[in-house]
Amino acid sequence: MHAPLPDLDALDFEALKALIISQHEEKQRQLTELAQLRQEHQAELAARSEQIEHLRLVVEKLRRMLFGRKSEKLSIQLDQLELQLEEMEVVHAALASVLVCDTQPDAAGEKPARKPLPEHLPRQIVTHEPK
Repeated sequence: MHAPLPDLDALDFEALKALIISQHEEKQRQLTELAQLRQEHQAELAARSEQIEHLRLVVEKLRRMLFGRKSEKLSIQLDQLELQLEEMEVVHAALASVLVCDTQPDAAGEKPARKPLPEHLPRQIVTHEPK
């Protein structure tokens, strides 16, 4: 995925400049791809939200119809729609959580919040056995 970094001390000014420009262009291309993926996910979430809202309205309409008369066929249809609605809401929530995770900065390149303990400090392992 990543090409090995050339020996920077051996490169002249123009070669360093070209290297920086190529890396910048690659980063811009990656950012453009990520923005496009994000837009696609948002469009999919919007479509699923519309479908969920439509199913909710159909379920409510069927419940109102069911209130007036008891029909086994209508009850089965209502149960099926409620199951479909529940499945769509689960998928929608999963997609929304993925989108939220995508918008958060990647922590792989960041330094840890705390420095590790110095090596000269004594360490003691304590094991707690269940009773």
